[in-house]
Amino acid sequence: MNQQSTTYTLELAHQLQRARDEDIEQAKAAGQRIHVSEITSLPAFIYEKIRNIVDYKDEYLLRKNAIRRFLKRRIVLLKFGGKADAAALALVRDLVLARYLPNDKVLESTVGGLGDIISKYYVLLTELGERGCSIPHWREAVLGIAAVECDAHLVPPTERHAFTSFAYRLIKPAIEFTDAAETEVVRNVQLVIAIQRVLERADRDIISYYLLRHYYHDWFASPPLVPVQEMAPKFEAALRNFDEVIEHRLGRRILPRVRKLLTPISIMRDIVKASTVPPAEVLTQRSRLEHLARETYRSTWRSTRKRIRRKGFHAMGYIFLTKMVLALLLELPYEKFVIGEIKYIPIAINLLFPPLLMAIITLMIKSPGKSNREAVVSAVVESTQGGEPAFYKTRRLKTGRPSLGRRLSYGLIYVVTMGISFAALVYVLGRLEFNILSGTLFVFFVSLVSFFGLSLREQARAMKVVAVRDTLIGFVVDFFTLPIVAFGKWLSITFDKINIFVFILDYLFEIPFKTLLKVIEDWFSFLKEKKDEMY
Repeated sequence: MNQQSTTYTLELAHQLQRARDEDIEQAKAAGQRIHVSEITSLPAFIYEKIRNIVDYKDEYLLRKNAIRRFLKRRIVLLKFGGKADAAALALVRDLVLARYLPNDKVLESTVGGLGDIISKYYVLLTELGERGCSIPHWREAVLGIAAVECDAHLVPPTERHAFTSFAYRLIKPAIEFTDAAETEVVRNVQLVIAIQRVLERADRDIISYYLLRHYYHDWFASPPLVPVQEMAPKFEAALRNFDEVIEHRLGRRILPRVRKLLTPISIMRDIVKASTVPPAEVLTQRSRLEHLARETYRSTWRSTRKRIRRKGFHAMGYIFLTKMVLALLLELPYEKFVIGEIKYIPIAINLLFPPLLMAIITLMIKSPGKSNREAVVSAVVESTQGGEPAFYKTRRLKTGRPSLGRRLSYGLIYVVTMGISFAALVYVLGRLEFNILSGTLFVFFVSLVSFFGLSLREQARAMKVVAVRDTLIGFVVDFFTLPIVAFGKWLSITFDKINIFVFILDYLFEIPFKTLLKVIEDWFSFLKEKKDEMY
């Protein structure tokens, strides 16, 4: 184990150094670079900020999602056909305008390869459409994979892959599965997916992309080594299989354990990212690494707390804005013309309580503590310096399912708990003179806030590696609030698919807005050329 961990560390350092060297070569490479006007960049940047509040996603996914929206406009709506290079150039300019990519840094030579990717998926979408693909939302799935490949072409994920490989090799021996029903292949795939979910914040698009690369790597050659006509039926079958793989029961069971084991590796990644010296020097010098791990842990927690609060206040703004719109469009007219009387206290509670609850949850998130920090620092040092890391000692993971009788009993208890929780909430709302509409909206928003608040708390708990002692009060609170949180999760997934504000922005505003920015950008370029001709 001593020699192995040292070998893993040296290999990681080598891969990270290679990624740095590639970035340096890219920065020094000769050629024209994509330039946009700062005047048009500002409104594009502001628009993206507003849209990300309305349709909030993890910060790691924003650029990929922006590419996905662009591809959806160009491929599905505009049917650009063979103009792939023009679409690729427009995509890069859009990303630079919105500041997802730096200005004057992206080489124009990257556009050609990006155009090939866009063209490949355009032909694939056409082929799947002509074949009559029967998978629900198959276009969305294909566009998501295309967006991930475009993003990887523009910003190669070399460092992310290096840490994912290092984490897999370190964590795999630390988990002993007790369920013999799953094969070794299934266990390995689910372990990699769990690592990607944590380290790369991978969503369904990213996981599907990696699975596709694993099983059909010829599709990602340049040019692809497999014709689109041959790939289309394989792609359809792959999409069906990926749903089962991504939703696999084993993946959900191992994710909490993997998240805890990845905390030191996340700190290690932040250390390397912030350091200007070669990665090998950082990771192999014990005293320096211990000092940097402690300092990085503190700064990571500060940035995590800041990010959580920013997310919380973004959610507050979104909830308040949405509630105001619903109050004006639904609640006030309903009470005025159906009930015949406007009750301002329920409306005020409905308007103020959900964002206030969000604020309370956000502000009550606490630091993991000194003992947790020292445990993480120790794990960082031990995992890179050799020896037998106590933090990564082998632990048995129970993955078997309980018997049918126990599952039925647990299900019955859960249903009863859900009934009690919602009955108590309805009783309180009735005492406060809520009507059916206002009560429904209150339950809707409180459930959403509870789920989102729990997800924020889980992000803070991701840094906790020291076991937290359970309390009776905490158990009772979890027991009765879990159904509300579960309902909020269901609402979040459902509402995400039918978000009316996102629909308005994407289909009624974004296309004319981006077109106007392009016209202004072209006009500035024309003026600059005329000005240069005068000298």
